[in-house]
Amino acid sequence: MPISAVAEPATLTPDNWIRTRVLVLNASYEALARIPADRAVVLLTSGIAESVVVRQPHFPIRSQHTEIILPETIRLVRYRYLAPIAVRRPDGHATHAAILRRDGNRCGYCGAGAHTVDHIRPRSRGGPNTWENLIACCVTCNTSKADRTPEEAGMRLLWQPRPPDPLARAQRRVWRQLATTTPEAIHGRRGSR
Repeated sequence: MPISAVAEPATLTPDNWIRTRVLVLNASYEALARIPADRAVVLLTSGIAESVVVRQPHFPIRSQHTEIILPETIRLVRYRYLAPIAVRRPDGHATHAAILRRDGNRCGYCGAGAHTVDHIRPRSRGGPNTWENLIACCVTCNTSKADRTPEEAGMRLLWQPRPPDPLARAQRRVWRQLATTTPEAIHGRRGSR
């Protein structure tokens, strides 16, 4: 079974802590990935990363000479450039509700409140049910566009629809935590391991 498919334990024990996942941030606090806890501990002990948020309740990882509190989030000490990778998950279906959630219930043509979803390339012309071909749409624009492409209807998309970023929610949580944290608290964490 792949690591990503393993469910995280509800209660940490010395036998199962290794199955937890840790969020990795770049030096600029951008969410990069979720990695296994044992890999995060290696990054911390080697000085490549620092702990930003520790798990609650605290769970110590001990060796003969070191003790580290199991982190929830770590940050790389040096910035790493990573080329963007298009992540396609087979379970990430573009449903009506998911499209509306992704687009914030805003019409992709006029910006008004949206309750319907439009196929940019109409289904009657082979338009697929993909993240890139579906956009939230108000009833007025959906009716006006009808069974035409946006170009044929004289309409312009306000943004290019894309699949949702799987780390976007984690990134928003990081920004919220940083907004409520004092600079002294952030710099004070660097020395503690």
